[in-house]
Amino acid sequence: MNGGGRTTGGPRPAPADESVTVQAQALLPMIWADPQHMPEQLAFFAVRRFGPRAAAAVARRREREPQAADDELRREAITHGTRMTIADGAVLGGPFVILMPVSFVAALLSQARMVLELAVLAGHDPRSERRVADLLVLQDVYPSTEAAAASLAEVRRRPPGGRGRIPRRTRWAMLVRMAAILGIVGGGEKRGKLQQVVAALPIAALFLVGMVLPLIWVPALAVIYRKNTLRLADRAVRFYTPGAVGYQAAHPGRLSHMPRAAGVASVLRFLALAVAPLAFAAGLAVAGIRLAGGFWGTGLIVLVAVSLLAAGIWFVHRRSHQR
Repeated sequence: MNGGGRTTGGPRPAPADESVTVQAQALLPMIWADPQHMPEQLAFFAVRRFGPRAAAAVARRREREPQAADDELRREAITHGTRMTIADGAVLGGPFVILMPVSFVAALLSQARMVLELAVLAGHDPRSERRVADLLVLQDVYPSTEAAAASLAEVRRRPPGGRGRIPRRTRWAMLVRMAAILGIVGGGEKRGKLQQVVAALPIAALFLVGMVLPLIWVPALAVIYRKNTLRLADRAVRFYTPGAVGYQAAHPGRLSHMPRAAGVASVLRFLALAVAPLAFAAGLAVAGIRLAGGFWGTGLIVLVAVSLLAAGIWFVHRRSHQR
């Protein structure tokens, strides 16, 4: 099935580009309205919104670098896709864990856009619904495009937006499933209760630690997203180019270190912002100031308060630059 839907002409004009975060916020109501089909709704949305943009992005790269081989263009698409996944997913998740759904959806959409660009480079139409099935297979949601296509026939297109009023257990299960697709927790549809609990432990731990030190999400998710996005890119290249050597195997020295800039920037940003609460708490301890609960109680209160303040300032600053 992945061989169909090839492009037959130049890319259609793409709509005005919006940040992936804005797109994630637009998608969430559709997911709340149809939570059991979260991966399918995300894939439909990605192809609708990012299919034309993927074609336009590849056309711009080819126009900018007319002598570049497809191998170079693929590497550029993977570099950009990995960087955007880190920026839109990990950075957004850092300040406030309450934005976890937006963070996960933004990361998944960034990865989907990268896959669509790789499909364009292989000669496939990124606007075709066949790419929806492709994406679900690459994300390990379905074992084959045939199985994905059969299931998609039962899924509503463009469901009416929900208001997020779904049972807490359903919402948590959906977040765990997003985390599984992103590689944060172990995947697998058929798991026992004990396996489900064990799989949810990493995300629960990050959530609890993030309540005290919100910015811990930045480096943690940056590392996870980078690794998983490169793995997804490798699968997509081999999927759309049957018989090709895995991209990571073909370029082990380059792809394995790509892109370091976004990950390093996230870690440095985290370290810089983490210094403020730690330094403030240490200053109060040295000065002998006690607020509540003695030395340790005061330290914890100050650490949480200053961490949230620093994260809030940083979050407002980032949102003002996105507008």
